[in-house]
Amino acid sequence: MEINERLTADYSQEYRKNIRCIFISLFFSVSLSAVTLGPLFDAYLLNIGGQHGNKLVGAVESTRGVLQLAFAYPIGALSDKMSRVRLLKGDLLFWTLGLFLLLLGIASGSVPMLFIGMAVWAPCSQCWNSTSQVVIADSAASAARTTVLSRMTSLRLIAQATGPMLQACMLLLSGQNHWGTSLLKAVTLSGAVLWPGVMWTLRMSDVPPLEKTEGESSNSSTFSQVDLDRCYLRIPLRWWVAGIIELMAFITLFGAGMTVKFFPLFFRIDYKFTPLEVCVLGFAYPFCISVMVELCRRLSKHLGRLFAVSLFHFLGTVCLWVLCYIRPLVLVLPLYLLRGALMNARGPIIRAIIMDLVPSDLRGRWNSIQSMSGFAWSGSAALGGYLADYAGDYRFTFVVTASIYSAAFVVSLPLFFIYPAEHKAPAAARETSLQSVAPVTDSPAIARREESAGGTDLPRVAQS
Repeated sequence: MEINERLTADYSQEYRKNIRCIFISLFFSVSLSAVTLGPLFDAYLLNIGGQHGNKLVGAVESTRGVLQLAFAYPIGALSDKMSRVRLLKGDLLFWTLGLFLLLLGIASGSVPMLFIGMAVWAPCSQCWNSTSQVVIADSAASAARTTVLSRMTSLRLIAQATGPMLQACMLLLSGQNHWGTSLLKAVTLSGAVLWPGVMWTLRMSDVPPLEKTEGESSNSSTFSQVDLDRCYLRIPLRWWVAGIIELMAFITLFGAGMTVKFFPLFFRIDYKFTPLEVCVLGFAYPFCISVMVELCRRLSKHLGRLFAVSLFHFLGTVCLWVLCYIRPLVLVLPLYLLRGALMNARGPIIRAIIMDLVPSDLRGRWNSIQSMSGFAWSGSAALGGYLADYAGDYRFTFVVTASIYSAAFVVSLPLFFIYPAEHKAPAAARETSLQSVAPVTDSPAIARREESAGGTDLPRVAQS
């Protein structure tokens, strides 16, 4: 016991540093992607694609999804067999190469080069995103895992909002606000200036999962191991629950990909939004999600994690159904923001549940299933682009997505009959766990948000 305590004390600083490095790298990588591959990039593709612009937008996004699917399991298996920190550092080189090729394709207006760049960048981006989530889960004790993953989601959302904010500043400084190809190209290429911040990944330390330094008697899950190992049809309960949750996520993301990618274009075409207005909308959208992530996390403490996830899914689906049929912009905008906030607020809780269900030495491979769900989002974008061009109305894809959301909710209902009881960690364990993630508050901005919230707890890869 003394040896385990000494190991935990020795490693604690390294875990804090790793979480801090991942959070900083995440902020810059997501901000860069939001500038370079965000809504104005889609508008750029719409311009160079001509009458098949929607299909080109969908095809580029689907290329990302297909490659993520192809590499998802190999990456997950590799992260379980080697040091995850070394994998992140090695992946960074190829991620940078893919980004360079993408920027070259944008600068030259070459569609083939855009696809080549995406072919290199997409699997590397997926490797970084999926492996970093596992490293975060490995670096936090079970009592703090939901909190840490929620904070990671909040930071990602702040970064996503930073991208449109930077684009809006560029448009204001240039005095231009139109959909011209040259302006869109200049704004998307400017994201390259954020690349140095991603290099914080190289400062991470190679340490084993935290729960392995705590000793085998440490509780690494909020669920009872007896409950998780109970078999139904010779399959342990843990895999039934995890499988149904992942199936629900897969169906949801398949429907989301047909719609979410085209929302900025929907406001451009149907409501004549200018580039600046699209940027402002892109700035507000992630912040609404961030607020809802915190609300969902807090409600989950009182209602239970499963009930909170199901409730937010149901309400988000209702919002989308209403959005399909109303026309006034004064109603469309609030529903758009509320729908996105509700559906995406579930993400960190779903990930925390999965990490509690799956043993540490299998998290990399199981997390690859999430990558396959991400493929559903990207892959269905091609179908969404085809349907939008075929019907001549983005709302047609909204109806299809709302129907798929409804089907995903029905798929999740069996969970209410088999979901195991959750156990709260003792107060001492929770205190230790929260100390292990103290670096999250090293950011002054996040620390100020914590103080204003009156507490220490704060809250995709693909969006729902």
